[in-house]
Amino acid sequence: MLDGRSLKNAGFTDADDFRLIVLTRSGVQSAEIMPGTILQGGDVLAFSAQLDGVKTLWTTPGLKPLNALREIESERHTHHLIQVVVSRRSRVLGWKVQDLPHEDSPFHTWIVGVARGASVPDYPIADAVIQAGDIAILEVDDEFFYHNRNEVEFAMVKRVADAKIQRTHKAITASLITLAMVAVVAGGVLPMLHAALLATGAMLLTRCMDISTAGRSVEFKTLVVIACAMGLEAAVTHSGLSASIGAVLASVGGGSLYIALAVVFAGCILMNALVTNVASAVFMFPIAMTIATGLNVSFMPLVITVMVGASCSFISPVSYQTNLMVYAPGNYRFVDFARVGIPMSLVAGLVTVFVTPMFFPFHP
Repeated sequence: MLDGRSLKNAGFTDADDFRLIVLTRSGVQSAEIMPGTILQGGDVLAFSAQLDGVKTLWTTPGLKPLNALREIESERHTHHLIQVVVSRRSRVLGWKVQDLPHEDSPFHTWIVGVARGASVPDYPIADAVIQAGDIAILEVDDEFFYHNRNEVEFAMVKRVADAKIQRTHKAITASLITLAMVAVVAGGVLPMLHAALLATGAMLLTRCMDISTAGRSVEFKTLVVIACAMGLEAAVTHSGLSASIGAVLASVGGGSLYIALAVVFAGCILMNALVTNVASAVFMFPIAMTIATGLNVSFMPLVITVMVGASCSFISPVSYQTNLMVYAPGNYRFVDFARVGIPMSLVAGLVTVFVTPMFFPFHP
């Protein structure tokens, strides 16, 4: 994927977290690295990089590590990136990296990077002499963790977070399946649920994903939150509390239809912050109908307001599934959602209250 591209177009000359230090072609090192140099298959690139830069380079399509303890034969998207510290009992102490592979090594692994103490060598990995205490970044398969269970070769092993090589050879197949799913739903051939289930089956049959990957992608915590929220809504509705709330809100709005819309919208926002948008919509719908009946107006503007208000899931992490999905990985706080969500909700509320009656009149 890099063959025929220049170093600059490949992003190798102006990155902040890594620096290209050597380019070798046909065994000859380039005297000067020029941004316009065109890459060719078989070129050997040596970089000086921080950990984030190492992850970027490792996941770049078209690049693969050159040196290995022993070659890995499995597909690269199944591999892991780890940090290790070389043990005093390692059998490759004193070896140069370029003298590897070591046929007696039990590890099938590629060497991605090497550091000594706090310094990163300013020369190719191949010239590094392995010493006890050296820190190395390795690409390994699942068997590595079994062979290293006694920690003889490496004194410490740590997985590098957020480092994953994406599979690309199935990208076209996966894209076609996704487009087909969207087409049949847009054309009214199948409902979304059925189309999504068929698309999932097609992804599994074509090996675009496997069962374990599909299982890990399910956010069970999110499903529990949604189920609990809908259970709360059912209890409130069947107990008659929703009707009582509707009567109170109708009295708060008085005879002003616009205030009634604002009250319904505010109710949706409040419910979004406490439960989820799905439960908010189901909870507020009968209340909106009660208000419409009490004011003797069309229910449509109030229902549309419920629809828009329940969609404004900005203020709380529990308001929407994707909020929960990014909450922990992004190290967000509750106040982060409120700081951005409150102004957005106010703007959406003003637009909804004043624009909705233009398209859905109170008295058709």
